[in-house]
Amino acid sequence: MRRTVMCVCFLFTVYLIYHGHSQENSTETLQDSMMEFLKQDFMNENETIGNNRNSILPESLNDTCTITETNGTYFCYCLIDKNHSGLWDFTAIRKWILNSSYEFQFDLKCVNFSKIALPWPIKAKNIDFVRVKSCTITGFFMDYGNPYIETIPDHLRVMDISNSVVLIGLQDLVTMVTNFKEVTEDYNCGNDKTLQTLIYTNVTYIYDMDEINSLEEGKSKNSEDEIIGAGSNMIANTRELDHRCSFNELKEIDQSTSTTKSRYFLSIQTELSTFPMLTFYNLSNTGQIEITKEFQTWWRFFPKMELLDLSYNVISTIDLDPSAYTWSTFKIKIDLRYNNITELSQEDLELLGSLPNVDVDIRYNPIHCECSDHMIELLEIIHDDTKWEAMGLHRYDYFKNMTCNLPDKLKGRKLSEITKSDISCPMFSATSPAPIIVLSICIVILIVIIILLTKFRKEIFILTYTRFHIILPCQPAEVSENKTYDAFVSYSSQDEEWVSKTFKELEASSQSDGYHQFRFCLHHRDFIPGKTIFDNVIDSVESSRHTVIILSKHFLQSHYCMYEFHEAFQQSIIERKRHMVVVLMENIPEGELPTDLKRCLKTFTYIRRDDSIFKDRLIFAMSHKGRKDAKSHSKNTVTDGLDNPVFSSSEKDVTLRLETSRPRHDDSVITLSQIVPDLVVGHNESKSNGYTIA
Repeated sequence: MRRTVMCVCFLFTVYLIYHGHSQENSTETLQDSMMEFLKQDFMNENETIGNNRNSILPESLNDTCTITETNGTYFCYCLIDKNHSGLWDFTAIRKWILNSSYEFQFDLKCVNFSKIALPWPIKAKNIDFVRVKSCTITGFFMDYGNPYIETIPDHLRVMDISNSVVLIGLQDLVTMVTNFKEVTEDYNCGNDKTLQTLIYTNVTYIYDMDEINSLEEGKSKNSEDEIIGAGSNMIANTRELDHRCSFNELKEIDQSTSTTKSRYFLSIQTELSTFPMLTFYNLSNTGQIEITKEFQTWWRFFPKMELLDLSYNVISTIDLDPSAYTWSTFKIKIDLRYNNITELSQEDLELLGSLPNVDVDIRYNPIHCECSDHMIELLEIIHDDTKWEAMGLHRYDYFKNMTCNLPDKLKGRKLSEITKSDISCPMFSATSPAPIIVLSICIVILIVIIILLTKFRKEIFILTYTRFHIILPCQPAEVSENKTYDAFVSYSSQDEEWVSKTFKELEASSQSDGYHQFRFCLHHRDFIPGKTIFDNVIDSVESSRHTVIILSKHFLQSHYCMYEFHEAFQQSIIERKRHMVVVLMENIPEGELPTDLKRCLKTFTYIRRDDSIFKDRLIFAMSHKGRKDAKSHSKNTVTDGLDNPVFSSSEKDVTLRLETSRPRHDDSVITLSQIVPDLVVGHNESKSNGYTIA
């Protein structure tokens, strides 16, 4: 049910965009006492024709309508109460008086919103006046598709519908909107050739809930989609109509008192219709938030407009086209009273003064008399009579008597009585833009600094430590270990020259720069003769706080290097921290890397040899920065040395049985192919392909 109602509301709202009507949720019921008074007053106003009325209107209206005749025109006054609700039917009356030689005018008043049937476009060959008040109108789309409408010439001069409710039939609405592209000119434009006065105020639209409930009982998904699709296409279909309505006699439009005027209705109305004789347009109390472009250049659409009533809206600025003086030869008054204009700038005054043919009334707007450049300018002009006259503002002398709404201390005081000192401005001249410019620059600089700190925060941690020996707050905890070496360097003999030079320089410079003096284990220098290579590797890895892997294509081709890599990785698992540091000597295609090493690179940090701060990164990675170990790490969690968990032994339900004291023979080696797949894959499957850079 809820979805059906939403579909209907959507469809009809789009229809209202074209016709510019309002839509409310409920109606107000008139008090019975007021209706009795209205009925008594109504009967006293009119004289009854008596015995002749049976031949003029259908018999069912005998007790409802009172008829008078003047110069061949019947004036029919009908007071419709609940006992006669639904009896007044425009279609039946149109047929009844079809052959009459008299003109007819109908004035309908309903008690407690009784029903009448009044289909758009209210066309009958001898009805030229229809006024409806406080009624519920049914059958609004009844004449859609009726070929008889095409044969009736335009005749209606006055259409006045106010304080009424239009009951919408869903099926009629769907049919009309779905086929709106094919709507005829006679149906769409109505009585455009003869209509002189159009009053359509405080009209509420509601849906026929009985019809909606019946639709709900037999509804289908397709019917709801059809409704939504038809509504979505209506505006586009409207703009594609191949005819224009010419309201050549229309002089007055009153569409006031509607809180839901569509923002499209005026543009569509002026696109599809012309109003060459319109002199009065009332859109007061319709929720307008601005003077639309159609009214800013009114002479293009309403060349003879004399009064435009936009009062009781929420318009906050005076937007008019300065070229109005050139193009418009008729004087026009624009009523902007009771809107939301809170200030007047010098530009506003200059614009109003330059348009002698335009009279704008902005009285009763909530002027804010607070310190601002515009307020200072306004007071200067108001208190300078010479300047006031020179700007052509003598027509707006009432400005001086307008009163302040804010602040409270000035509320009710006239603008002419207020001075600059009253508005509590620190300076009587325009505020200098310098503070704003300086503040803006500072904010921009601050934002840039924050972005840089966020993007390069790791580099900042590294450089403040390596260059200035400062340990910044929020550094990760480290374990203090007493090891023989700071790092065991695993490298290929092909890279020995670079390794020897680089790490000897680090050993030499660390003491002179004030760091803890580094001591590296280089196999060509520090391996103990007489021990097997495997025992030397195991001892060196266990005696070092880190293992530095010098990863190159030569490294990948060396079985001993790969063995050293396996031992270093195993040591990381035992120590539950990131023991291994990888130095990438050159770009190596991912496809050339062994599976074990590829997975490891996605888990462990690596440093590129060509990094501009390569040595700083290496020093930072190997340095013990003297912070206490955090006690919150799980015993089953391996970390990266930066308080970031790498993986847990429980992630893939794998149990490790590793001994810190291992036999020194080849059969004791636990290969990475046994350990890494279950440990690393479980952690890295959620990571994107690529390596983590220190």
